[in-house]
Amino acid sequence: MYPVDEVIRGFGQDHQVGRMEAGDQSSVAQALESLLGGMRILPASLCRLPMGLLGMADAVGGSRLLGVCEGSKAPGWFGRFQGETFEVNRLEILQAPLSEANASALRESVPYTRPQTLGLRPSFGFGDRIGLATPGHVMAATEAGGKILPVFAQQSIREMTRTERTPGQVLDDATWGVFRTGWTLPCGADADHLKTESDVELTAEAGFVFFTIDPSEHVDQQADDYDESQIEEKFQDLILQGVEGAVDFAGLYLGRTFEIEAGEEPFRVTFDNLLLKRAAVKYGRALAHTYRMADHVRKRMASKPFELEISVDETAQPTSPLEHLFVALELKRHGISIVSLAPRFVGRFEKAIDYMGDVGLFEESLKRHVAIAEQFGPYKISVHSGSDKFRIYPSLARISRGRFHVKTAGTSYLEALRTVCRVDSALFRSIVRFGRERFQSDRRSYHISARLDLVPKEEDLSQEDLERTYLDEDCGRQILHVTFGSVLTERKGRDYLFREKIRRILIENQDLHEAVLRDHLGRHVRMLLSS
Repeated sequence: MYPVDEVIRGFGQDHQVGRMEAGDQSSVAQALESLLGGMRILPASLCRLPMGLLGMADAVGGSRLLGVCEGSKAPGWFGRFQGETFEVNRLEILQAPLSEANASALRESVPYTRPQTLGLRPSFGFGDRIGLATPGHVMAATEAGGKILPVFAQQSIREMTRTERTPGQVLDDATWGVFRTGWTLPCGADADHLKTESDVELTAEAGFVFFTIDPSEHVDQQADDYDESQIEEKFQDLILQGVEGAVDFAGLYLGRTFEIEAGEEPFRVTFDNLLLKRAAVKYGRALAHTYRMADHVRKRMASKPFELEISVDETAQPTSPLEHLFVALELKRHGISIVSLAPRFVGRFEKAIDYMGDVGLFEESLKRHVAIAEQFGPYKISVHSGSDKFRIYPSLARISRGRFHVKTAGTSYLEALRTVCRVDSALFRSIVRFGRERFQSDRRSYHISARLDLVPKEEDLSQEDLERTYLDEDCGRQILHVTFGSVLTERKGRDYLFREKIRRILIENQDLHEAVLRDHLGRHVRMLLSS
Protein backbone atom coordinates (compact mmCIF):
# COMPACT_ATOMS: atom_id res chain seq x y z
CA MET A 1 0.00 0.00 0.00
CA TYR A 2 1.36 3.42 -0.94
CA PRO A 3 1.89 5.36 2.32
CA VAL A 4 -0.61 8.19 1.77
CA ASP A 5 -0.35 9.26 5.41
CA GLU A 6 3.45 9.56 5.12
CA VAL A 7 3.07 11.66 1.98
CA ILE A 8 0.67 13.98 3.78
CA ARG A 9 2.96 14.33 6.80
CA GLY A 10 5.59 15.60 4.38
CA PHE A 11 3.36 18.56 3.55
CA GLY A 12 3.80 20.91 6.45
CA GLN A 13 1.60 23.86 7.33
CA ASP A 14 3.75 26.15 5.14
CA HIS A 15 3.91 23.83 2.16
CA GLN A 16 3.23 25.47 -1.20
CA VAL A 17 0.03 24.58 -3.03
CA GLY A 18 0.70 22.76 -6.29
CA ARG A 19 0.31 19.62 -8.33
CA MET A 20 2.05 16.50 -7.15
CA GLU A 21 4.65 14.80 -9.30
CA ALA A 22 3.08 12.53 -11.90
CA GLY A 23 4.49 9.39 -10.30
CA ASP A 24 3.15 10.36 -6.89
CA GLN A 25 -0.24 11.22 -8.41
CA SER A 26 -0.63 7.74 -9.86
CA SER A 27 0.54 5.98 -6.72
CA VAL A 28 -1.63 8.05 -4.39
CA ALA A 29 -4.64 7.61 -6.67
CA GLN A 30 -4.23 3.82 -6.62
CA ALA A 31 -3.83 3.79 -2.85
CA LEU A 32 -6.92 5.93 -2.30
CA GLU A 33 -8.97 3.76 -4.63
CA SER A 34 -7.96 0.68 -2.63
CA LEU A 35 -8.64 2.44 0.64
CA LEU A 36 -12.03 3.92 -0.23
CA GLY A 37 -13.44 1.54 -2.84
CA GLY A 38 -16.10 2.39 -5.41
CA MET A 39 -14.31 5.52 -6.64
CA ARG A 40 -12.14 6.33 -9.62
CA ILE A 41 -9.59 8.86 -8.44
CA LEU A 42 -8.46 11.24 -11.18
CA PRO A 43 -4.66 11.34 -10.79
CA ALA A 44 -4.17 14.57 -12.77
CA SER A 45 -6.36 16.45 -10.30
CA LEU A 46 -4.36 15.55 -7.20
CA CYS A 47 -2.58 18.50 -5.65
CA ARG A 48 -0.77 19.33 -2.45
CA LEU A 49 -2.15 21.71 0.11
CA PRO A 50 -0.79 22.45 3.60
CA MET A 51 -1.00 19.21 5.61
CA GLY A 52 -3.15 17.43 3.02
CA LEU A 53 -4.24 16.54 -0.48
CA LEU A 54 -7.13 17.59 -2.67
CA GLY A 55 -8.37 15.93 -5.82
CA MET A 56 -11.41 14.81 -7.75
CA ALA A 57 -13.06 11.42 -8.05
CA ASP A 58 -15.74 9.87 -10.22
CA ALA A 59 -18.25 7.62 -8.53
CA VAL A 60 -21.82 6.43 -8.79
CA GLY A 61 -23.95 9.54 -8.60
CA GLY A 62 -21.39 11.82 -10.22
CA SER A 63 -18.04 13.48 -9.67
CA ARG A 64 -17.00 14.95 -6.34
CA LEU A 65 -14.11 16.64 -4.61
CA LEU A 66 -11.95 14.48 -2.37
CA GLY A 67 -9.88 15.96 0.45
CA VAL A 68 -7.43 13.99 2.58
CA CYS A 69 -5.53 14.97 5.73
CA GLU A 70 -4.31 13.34 8.91
CA GLY A 71 -7.11 12.46 11.31
CA SER A 72 -7.70 15.05 14.05
CA LYS A 73 -5.36 17.51 12.28
CA ALA A 74 -7.68 19.05 9.71
CA PRO A 75 -6.06 22.18 8.20
CA GLY A 76 -7.95 25.43 7.71
CA TRP A 77 -8.69 24.87 4.03
CA PHE A 78 -10.54 21.67 4.90
CA GLY A 79 -13.31 23.66 6.54
CA ARG A 80 -13.96 25.79 3.44
CA PHE A 81 -15.65 22.90 1.67
CA GLN A 82 -19.20 21.74 2.29
CA GLY A 83 -19.45 17.95 2.34
CA GLU A 84 -19.23 14.78 4.36
CA THR A 85 -16.16 13.82 6.39
CA PHE A 86 -15.17 10.47 7.86
CA GLU A 87 -12.02 8.74 9.11
CA VAL A 88 -10.27 5.76 7.53
CA ASN A 89 -6.91 4.37 8.70
CA ARG A 90 -6.04 7.56 10.63
CA LEU A 91 -6.88 9.70 7.62
CA GLU A 92 -9.64 12.30 7.56
CA ILE A 93 -11.55 12.07 4.28
CA LEU A 94 -13.71 14.81 2.81
CA GLN A 95 -16.22 14.11 0.04
CA ALA A 96 -17.79 17.28 -1.34
CA PRO A 97 -20.26 17.80 -4.19
CA LEU A 98 -19.42 19.96 -7.20
CA SER A 99 -21.53 22.83 -5.91
CA GLU A 100 -21.33 26.59 -6.38
CA ALA A 101 -20.01 27.05 -2.85
CA ASN A 102 -17.34 24.40 -3.32
CA ALA A 103 -16.25 25.84 -6.68
CA SER A 104 -15.69 29.16 -4.90
CA ALA A 105 -13.79 27.38 -2.12
CA LEU A 106 -11.65 25.58 -4.69
CA ARG A 107 -10.67 28.84 -6.38
CA GLU A 108 -9.78 30.25 -2.96
CA SER A 109 -7.72 27.21 -1.97
CA VAL A 110 -5.99 26.32 -5.26
CA PRO A 111 -4.71 29.47 -7.01
CA TYR A 112 -4.22 27.92 -10.45
CA THR A 113 -7.96 27.28 -10.73
CA ARG A 114 -8.69 31.03 -10.53
CA PRO A 115 -9.08 32.96 -13.78
CA GLN A 116 -6.27 35.40 -14.42
CA THR A 117 -5.61 38.37 -16.67
CA LEU A 118 -3.53 37.27 -19.67
CA GLY A 119 -2.19 40.60 -20.91
CA LEU A 120 -0.70 40.84 -24.40
CA ARG A 121 0.20 37.17 -24.69
CA PRO A 122 -1.56 35.32 -27.53
CA SER A 123 -4.84 33.89 -26.30
CA PHE A 124 -7.71 31.70 -27.44
CA GLY A 125 -11.28 31.70 -26.15
CA PHE A 126 -12.86 28.27 -26.19
CA GLY A 127 -16.42 28.81 -24.99
CA ASP A 128 -18.68 26.05 -23.69
CA ARG A 129 -22.46 26.16 -24.11
CA ILE A 130 -23.22 22.90 -22.30
CA GLY A 131 -20.72 23.00 -19.43
CA LEU A 132 -18.80 19.78 -20.08
CA ALA A 133 -16.23 20.82 -22.67
CA THR A 134 -13.34 22.15 -20.57
CA PRO A 135 -11.44 18.83 -20.24
CA GLY A 136 -11.42 18.52 -24.04
CA HIS A 137 -10.44 22.17 -24.33
CA VAL A 138 -7.53 21.53 -21.98
CA MET A 139 -6.34 18.73 -24.25
CA ALA A 140 -6.47 21.08 -27.24
CA ALA A 141 -4.77 23.92 -25.33
CA THR A 142 -1.99 21.57 -24.26
CA GLU A 143 -0.92 21.32 -27.90
CA ALA A 144 0.16 24.98 -27.72
CA GLY A 145 2.73 24.20 -25.05
CA GLY A 146 1.94 27.43 -23.25
CA LYS A 147 2.52 29.56 -26.36
CA ILE A 148 -1.19 30.38 -26.60
CA LEU A 149 -3.06 30.87 -23.33
CA PRO A 150 -6.65 29.69 -23.02
CA VAL A 151 -9.84 31.37 -21.92
CA PHE A 152 -11.93 28.41 -20.81
CA ALA A 153 -14.83 30.34 -19.27
CA GLN A 154 -16.18 32.47 -22.11
CA GLN A 155 -19.80 33.22 -22.80
CA SER A 156 -21.87 36.22 -23.78
CA ILE A 157 -24.93 37.32 -21.88
CA ARG A 158 -26.96 36.50 -24.99
CA GLU A 159 -25.63 32.93 -25.01
CA MET A 160 -26.26 32.53 -21.29
CA THR A 161 -29.83 33.66 -21.79
CA ARG A 162 -30.34 31.29 -24.70
CA THR A 163 -28.91 28.32 -22.81
CA GLU A 164 -30.53 29.22 -19.46
CA ARG A 165 -27.20 29.35 -17.65
CA THR A 166 -25.86 31.92 -15.21
CA PRO A 167 -22.41 33.55 -15.19
CA GLY A 168 -21.64 31.60 -12.03
CA GLN A 169 -22.48 28.29 -13.68
CA VAL A 170 -20.29 29.11 -16.68
CA LEU A 171 -17.32 29.96 -14.47
CA ASP A 172 -17.85 27.01 -12.13
CA ASP A 173 -18.04 24.50 -14.99
CA ALA A 174 -14.72 25.78 -16.30
CA THR A 175 -13.23 25.63 -12.79
CA TRP A 176 -14.16 21.97 -12.39
CA GLY A 177 -12.68 21.16 -15.80
CA VAL A 178 -9.43 22.95 -15.01
CA PHE A 179 -9.06 21.16 -11.68
CA ARG A 180 -10.08 17.77 -13.07
CA THR A 181 -7.36 17.86 -15.71
CA GLY A 182 -4.65 19.47 -13.63
CA TRP A 183 -4.20 22.52 -15.87
CA THR A 184 -1.87 24.89 -14.00
CA LEU A 185 -0.92 27.53 -16.59
CA PRO A 186 -2.81 30.84 -16.54
CA CYS A 187 -6.29 30.84 -18.03
CA GLY A 188 -8.80 33.64 -18.40
CA ALA A 189 -12.55 34.14 -17.98
CA ASP A 190 -14.29 36.33 -20.56
CA ALA A 191 -17.63 37.99 -19.88
CA ASP A 192 -18.35 38.45 -23.56
CA HIS A 193 -20.47 41.07 -25.35
CA LEU A 194 -21.54 43.06 -22.31
CA LYS A 195 -24.07 45.76 -23.18
CA THR A 196 -25.35 47.05 -19.83
CA GLU A 197 -24.05 47.86 -16.39
CA SER A 198 -26.19 45.05 -14.96
CA ASP A 199 -24.30 42.65 -17.28
CA VAL A 200 -21.10 43.85 -15.65
CA GLU A 201 -22.54 43.38 -12.17
CA LEU A 202 -23.58 39.79 -12.82
CA THR A 203 -20.32 38.68 -14.39
CA ALA A 204 -18.03 40.53 -11.98
CA GLU A 205 -19.89 38.99 -9.04
CA ALA A 206 -19.36 35.54 -10.54
CA GLY A 207 -15.59 36.07 -10.79
CA PHE A 208 -14.90 36.98 -14.42
CA VAL A 209 -11.78 39.07 -15.03
CA PHE A 210 -11.98 39.81 -18.78
CA PHE A 211 -14.81 42.12 -19.82
CA THR A 212 -15.73 42.55 -23.49
CA ILE A 213 -17.71 45.74 -23.95
CA ASP A 214 -20.10 45.63 -26.90
CA PRO A 215 -21.44 49.11 -27.82
CA SER A 216 -22.97 47.90 -31.11
CA GLU A 217 -26.46 49.08 -30.20
CA HIS A 218 -25.08 52.63 -30.08
CA VAL A 219 -23.27 52.46 -33.45
CA ASP A 220 -25.01 54.31 -36.28
CA GLN A 221 -25.21 51.46 -38.77
CA GLN A 222 -26.35 53.78 -41.60
CA ALA A 223 -23.43 56.21 -41.28
CA ASP A 224 -21.65 54.86 -44.35
CA ASP A 225 -24.70 55.66 -46.50
CA TYR A 226 -25.36 59.27 -45.41
CA ASP A 227 -24.55 62.08 -47.84
CA GLU A 228 -22.42 65.02 -46.78
CA SER A 229 -25.33 67.18 -45.60
CA GLN A 230 -26.76 64.35 -43.51
CA ILE A 231 -23.37 63.74 -41.93
CA GLU A 232 -23.04 67.41 -41.02
CA GLU A 233 -26.53 67.46 -39.49
CA LYS A 234 -25.93 64.34 -37.41
CA PHE A 235 -22.48 65.55 -36.36
CA GLN A 236 -24.00 68.75 -35.01
CA ASP A 237 -26.63 66.64 -33.21
CA LEU A 238 -23.83 64.88 -31.31
CA ILE A 239 -22.63 68.24 -30.03
CA LEU A 240 -26.09 69.64 -29.25
CA GLN A 241 -27.06 66.48 -27.36
CA GLY A 242 -23.88 66.63 -25.28
CA VAL A 243 -22.46 63.27 -26.38
CA GLU A 244 -19.26 62.92 -24.38
CA GLY A 245 -16.19 64.12 -26.28
CA ALA A 246 -18.09 65.26 -29.39
CA VAL A 247 -17.47 68.97 -28.84
CA ASP A 248 -13.71 68.30 -29.04
CA PHE A 249 -13.56 66.13 -32.16
CA ALA A 250 -13.01 68.88 -34.74
CA GLY A 251 -10.42 70.75 -32.69
CA LEU A 252 -8.47 67.59 -31.97
CA TYR A 253 -8.47 65.85 -35.33
CA LEU A 254 -9.79 67.93 -38.23
CA GLY A 255 -7.10 68.25 -40.91
CA ARG A 256 -4.55 66.22 -38.95
CA THR A 257 -2.46 63.53 -40.59
CA PHE A 258 -1.10 60.61 -38.55
CA GLU A 259 1.97 58.70 -39.65
CA ILE A 260 1.43 55.02 -38.89
CA GLU A 261 4.54 52.88 -38.55
CA ALA A 262 3.99 49.53 -40.22
CA GLY A 263 7.39 48.04 -40.83
CA GLU A 264 8.38 48.40 -44.48
CA GLU A 265 4.90 49.68 -45.41
CA PRO A 266 4.16 52.79 -43.31
CA PHE A 267 1.00 54.68 -44.19
CA ARG A 268 -0.81 57.90 -43.42
CA VAL A 269 -4.28 58.57 -42.12
CA THR A 270 -5.73 62.04 -42.69
CA PHE A 271 -8.87 63.26 -40.96
CA ASP A 272 -10.50 65.42 -43.61
CA ASN A 273 -13.85 67.01 -42.80
CA LEU A 274 -16.13 64.31 -44.21
CA LEU A 275 -14.14 61.29 -43.00
CA LEU A 276 -13.76 62.64 -39.48
CA LYS A 277 -17.42 63.53 -39.09
CA ARG A 278 -18.58 60.25 -40.61
CA ALA A 279 -16.44 58.34 -38.10
CA ALA A 280 -17.78 60.50 -35.30
CA VAL A 281 -21.40 59.98 -36.35
CA LYS A 282 -20.83 56.24 -36.65
CA TYR A 283 -19.00 55.71 -33.35
CA GLY A 284 -19.53 58.82 -31.20
CA ARG A 285 -22.41 57.46 -29.13
CA ALA A 286 -20.84 54.01 -29.02
CA LEU A 287 -17.67 55.50 -27.55
CA ALA A 288 -19.63 57.45 -24.94
CA HIS A 289 -21.38 54.23 -23.93
CA THR A 290 -17.99 52.48 -23.79
CA TYR A 291 -16.63 55.10 -21.38
CA ARG A 292 -19.56 54.56 -19.03
CA MET A 293 -19.23 50.80 -19.18
CA ALA A 294 -15.47 50.88 -18.67
CA ASP A 295 -15.85 53.18 -15.69
CA HIS A 296 -18.43 50.86 -14.19
CA VAL A 297 -16.11 47.86 -14.62
CA ARG A 298 -13.28 49.81 -12.96
CA LYS A 299 -15.42 50.78 -9.98
CA ARG A 300 -16.94 47.31 -9.66
CA MET A 301 -13.59 45.52 -9.74
CA ALA A 302 -11.94 48.07 -7.40
CA SER A 303 -8.45 46.73 -6.61
CA LYS A 304 -8.96 43.40 -8.39
CA PRO A 305 -7.03 42.86 -11.63
CA PHE A 306 -9.11 42.93 -14.80
CA GLU A 307 -8.80 43.65 -18.51
CA LEU A 308 -11.05 45.15 -21.15
CA GLU A 309 -11.79 44.35 -24.76
CA ILE A 310 -13.77 46.65 -27.02
CA SER A 311 -15.85 45.07 -29.76
CA VAL A 312 -16.71 47.13 -32.84
CA ASP A 313 -17.06 44.11 -35.14
CA GLU A 314 -20.86 43.93 -35.32
CA THR A 315 -21.29 46.49 -38.10
CA ALA A 316 -22.45 46.12 -41.70
CA GLN A 317 -19.23 47.56 -43.19
CA PRO A 318 -15.59 46.76 -42.38
CA THR A 319 -13.81 48.99 -39.90
CA SER A 320 -11.53 51.31 -41.87
CA PRO A 321 -8.03 52.21 -40.61
CA LEU A 322 -9.28 55.77 -40.02
CA GLU A 323 -12.22 54.53 -37.93
CA HIS A 324 -9.96 52.23 -35.94
CA LEU A 325 -7.54 55.10 -35.35
CA PHE A 326 -10.39 57.40 -34.28
CA VAL A 327 -11.59 54.85 -31.74
CA ALA A 328 -8.05 54.19 -30.49
CA LEU A 329 -7.29 57.89 -30.07
CA GLU A 330 -10.52 58.55 -28.20
CA LEU A 331 -10.04 55.57 -25.87
CA LYS A 332 -6.54 56.80 -25.09
CA ARG A 333 -7.76 60.38 -24.55
CA HIS A 334 -10.34 59.16 -22.04
CA GLY A 335 -7.84 56.98 -20.18
CA ILE A 336 -9.41 53.66 -21.24
CA SER A 337 -6.71 50.98 -21.32
CA ILE A 338 -7.68 47.92 -23.34
CA VAL A 339 -6.06 44.54 -23.83
CA SER A 340 -7.72 43.90 -27.19
CA LEU A 341 -10.00 45.37 -29.82
CA ALA A 342 -12.21 43.50 -32.29
CA PRO A 343 -12.64 45.37 -35.59
CA ARG A 344 -15.02 44.35 -38.35
CA PHE A 345 -12.67 42.80 -40.90
CA VAL A 346 -13.00 42.59 -44.67
CA GLY A 347 -14.59 39.37 -45.89
CA ARG A 348 -17.25 37.35 -44.12
CA PHE A 349 -16.91 35.79 -40.68
CA GLU A 350 -19.97 33.57 -40.69
CA LYS A 351 -20.64 31.23 -37.79
CA ALA A 352 -19.20 27.71 -37.75
CA ILE A 353 -17.47 27.81 -41.15
CA ASP A 354 -14.20 28.98 -42.66
CA TYR A 355 -13.35 32.54 -43.69
CA MET A 356 -15.19 33.69 -46.81
CA GLY A 357 -13.20 36.24 -48.77
CA ASP A 358 -9.87 37.12 -50.34
CA VAL A 359 -7.09 36.16 -47.91
CA GLY A 360 -4.74 38.66 -49.56
CA LEU A 361 -7.15 41.54 -48.90
CA PHE A 362 -7.62 40.32 -45.33
CA GLU A 363 -3.86 40.36 -44.81
CA GLU A 364 -3.49 43.89 -46.14
CA SER A 365 -6.29 45.11 -43.90
CA LEU A 366 -4.92 43.23 -40.90
CA LYS A 367 -1.48 44.80 -41.31
CA ARG A 368 -3.01 48.25 -40.87
CA HIS A 369 -5.13 47.25 -37.90
CA VAL A 370 -2.10 45.68 -36.22
CA ALA A 371 0.05 48.76 -36.86
CA ILE A 372 -2.57 51.04 -35.25
CA ALA A 373 -2.94 48.67 -32.29
CA GLU A 374 0.81 48.64 -31.70
CA GLN A 375 1.35 52.38 -32.07
CA PHE A 376 -1.65 53.61 -30.10
CA GLY A 377 -1.97 50.80 -27.59
CA PRO A 378 -0.40 48.41 -27.49
CA TYR A 379 -3.27 45.93 -27.52
CA LYS A 380 -4.15 42.69 -29.23
CA ILE A 381 -6.32 42.30 -32.30
CA SER A 382 -9.33 40.14 -31.46
CA VAL A 383 -11.15 37.95 -33.97
CA HIS A 384 -14.79 37.29 -33.16
CA SER A 385 -16.74 34.45 -34.75
CA GLY A 386 -13.28 32.93 -34.91
CA SER A 387 -14.40 29.30 -35.00
CA ASP A 388 -13.07 27.32 -37.95
CA LYS A 389 -11.41 30.28 -39.73
CA PHE A 390 -8.51 28.05 -40.75
CA ARG A 391 -7.64 29.98 -43.93
CA ILE A 392 -6.58 33.06 -42.00
CA TYR A 393 -5.08 31.66 -38.80
CA PRO A 394 -1.47 31.56 -40.07
CA SER A 395 -1.83 35.12 -41.40
CA LEU A 396 -3.29 36.35 -38.10
CA ALA A 397 -0.49 34.85 -36.03
CA ARG A 398 2.28 36.00 -38.37
CA ILE A 399 1.11 39.57 -39.03
CA SER A 400 0.11 40.28 -35.43
CA ARG A 401 3.41 38.79 -34.22
CA GLY A 402 1.46 36.89 -31.61
CA ARG A 403 -0.64 39.78 -30.36
CA PHE A 404 -3.98 38.18 -31.09
CA HIS A 405 -7.05 36.86 -29.36
CA VAL A 406 -9.46 34.44 -31.07
CA LYS A 407 -12.99 33.72 -29.84
CA THR A 408 -14.82 30.49 -30.52
CA ALA A 409 -17.89 28.93 -28.90
CA GLY A 410 -20.36 27.31 -31.26
CA THR A 411 -17.83 24.92 -32.73
CA SER A 412 -17.54 23.15 -29.34
CA TYR A 413 -21.32 22.73 -29.29
CA LEU A 414 -21.13 21.10 -32.71
CA GLU A 415 -18.45 18.70 -31.51
CA ALA A 416 -20.72 17.76 -28.61
CA LEU A 417 -23.38 16.92 -31.21
CA ARG A 418 -20.78 14.90 -33.12
CA THR A 419 -20.39 12.78 -30.00
CA VAL A 420 -24.17 12.39 -29.82
CA CYS A 421 -24.31 11.44 -33.51
CA ARG A 422 -21.78 8.63 -33.05
CA VAL A 423 -23.40 7.28 -29.89
CA ASP A 424 -27.14 7.76 -30.50
CA SER A 425 -27.98 8.47 -34.12
CA ALA A 426 -31.73 8.44 -33.41
CA LEU A 427 -31.35 11.28 -30.90
CA PHE A 428 -29.11 13.18 -33.30
CA ARG A 429 -31.66 12.81 -36.09
CA SER A 430 -34.36 14.20 -33.84
CA ILE A 431 -32.10 17.18 -32.98
CA VAL A 432 -31.51 17.80 -36.68
CA ARG A 433 -35.23 17.57 -37.40
CA PHE A 434 -36.02 20.01 -34.61
CA GLY A 435 -33.21 22.32 -35.72
CA ARG A 436 -34.58 22.44 -39.24
CA GLU A 437 -37.99 23.39 -37.84
CA ARG A 438 -36.50 26.24 -35.80
CA PHE A 439 -33.92 27.44 -38.29
CA GLN A 440 -35.86 30.19 -40.02
CA SER A 441 -36.73 31.92 -36.75
CA ASP A 442 -33.41 31.31 -34.99
CA ARG A 443 -31.26 32.56 -37.87
CA ARG A 444 -32.62 36.12 -37.64
CA SER A 445 -29.88 37.39 -35.36
CA TYR A 446 -27.10 35.89 -37.49
CA HIS A 447 -25.51 36.79 -40.82
CA ILE A 448 -25.17 33.36 -42.44
CA SER A 449 -25.51 31.81 -45.91
CA ALA A 450 -27.16 28.50 -45.01
CA ARG A 451 -30.52 27.57 -46.55
CA LEU A 452 -32.69 24.59 -45.73
CA ASP A 453 -33.24 23.71 -49.37
CA LEU A 454 -29.49 23.17 -49.81
CA VAL A 455 -29.33 20.41 -47.18
CA PRO A 456 -31.03 16.98 -47.40
CA LYS A 457 -33.42 16.08 -44.62
CA GLU A 458 -32.01 13.79 -41.95
CA GLU A 459 -34.42 11.00 -42.89
CA ASP A 460 -32.83 10.73 -46.34
CA LEU A 461 -29.26 10.23 -45.09
CA SER A 462 -27.26 7.21 -43.99
CA GLN A 463 -25.39 7.34 -40.68
CA GLU A 464 -22.11 8.24 -42.38
CA ASP A 465 -23.72 10.85 -44.61
CA LEU A 466 -25.65 12.27 -41.65
CA GLU A 467 -22.50 13.23 -39.73
CA ARG A 468 -20.75 14.53 -42.83
CA THR A 469 -23.72 16.60 -44.02
CA TYR A 470 -24.60 18.24 -40.72
CA LEU A 471 -21.23 18.42 -38.95
CA ASP A 472 -18.65 18.76 -41.73
CA GLU A 473 -20.42 20.71 -44.49
CA ASP A 474 -21.10 24.42 -44.22
CA CYS A 475 -24.88 24.62 -44.49
CA GLY A 476 -25.55 21.71 -42.15
CA ARG A 477 -23.13 23.10 -39.54
CA GLN A 478 -24.81 26.50 -39.62
CA ILE A 479 -28.30 25.03 -39.24
CA LEU A 480 -27.21 23.25 -36.05
CA HIS A 481 -25.09 26.17 -34.84
CA VAL A 482 -27.77 28.85 -34.82
CA THR A 483 -30.42 26.62 -33.24
CA PHE A 484 -28.35 25.75 -30.16
CA GLY A 485 -30.50 27.83 -27.80
CA SER A 486 -33.74 26.23 -28.94
CA VAL A 487 -32.28 22.72 -28.75
CA LEU A 488 -30.87 23.21 -25.25
CA THR A 489 -33.94 24.87 -23.75
CA GLU A 490 -36.92 23.22 -25.47
CA ARG A 491 -39.14 21.50 -22.93
CA LYS A 492 -41.80 18.84 -22.94
CA GLY A 493 -43.78 19.67 -19.86
CA ARG A 494 -41.29 20.36 -17.10
CA ASP A 495 -38.51 18.30 -18.65
CA TYR A 496 -35.97 19.38 -21.24
CA LEU A 497 -36.56 17.67 -24.57
CA PHE A 498 -32.87 17.28 -25.51
CA ARG A 499 -30.62 18.96 -22.95
CA GLU A 500 -30.30 16.24 -20.31
CA LYS A 501 -30.11 13.49 -22.92
CA ILE A 502 -27.18 15.29 -24.54
CA ARG A 503 -25.48 15.81 -21.19
CA ARG A 504 -25.91 12.17 -20.21
CA ILE A 505 -24.33 10.98 -23.45
CA LEU A 506 -21.39 13.37 -23.01
CA ILE A 507 -20.82 12.24 -19.41
CA GLU A 508 -21.11 8.54 -20.24
CA ASN A 509 -18.87 8.92 -23.30
CA GLN A 510 -16.41 11.39 -21.85
CA ASP A 511 -13.36 9.95 -23.64
CA LEU A 512 -15.05 10.28 -27.04
CA HIS A 513 -16.25 13.80 -26.26
CA GLU A 514 -12.77 14.87 -25.20
CA ALA A 515 -11.22 13.26 -28.26
CA VAL A 516 -13.42 15.05 -30.80
CA LEU A 517 -12.84 18.36 -29.01
CA ARG A 518 -9.10 17.76 -28.90
CA ASP A 519 -9.00 16.93 -32.60
CA HIS A 520 -11.12 19.86 -33.77
CA LEU A 521 -9.97 22.61 -31.40
CA GLY A 522 -6.45 21.25 -31.52
CA ARG A 523 -6.48 21.94 -35.25
CA HIS A 524 -7.33 25.57 -34.47
CA VAL A 525 -4.37 25.81 -32.11
CA ARG A 526 -1.96 24.10 -34.51
CA MET A 527 -2.93 26.44 -37.35
CA LEU A 528 -2.30 29.47 -35.14
CA LEU A 529 1.16 28.09 -34.36
CA SER A 530 1.98 27.32 -38.00
CA SER A 531 2.99 30.82 -39.11
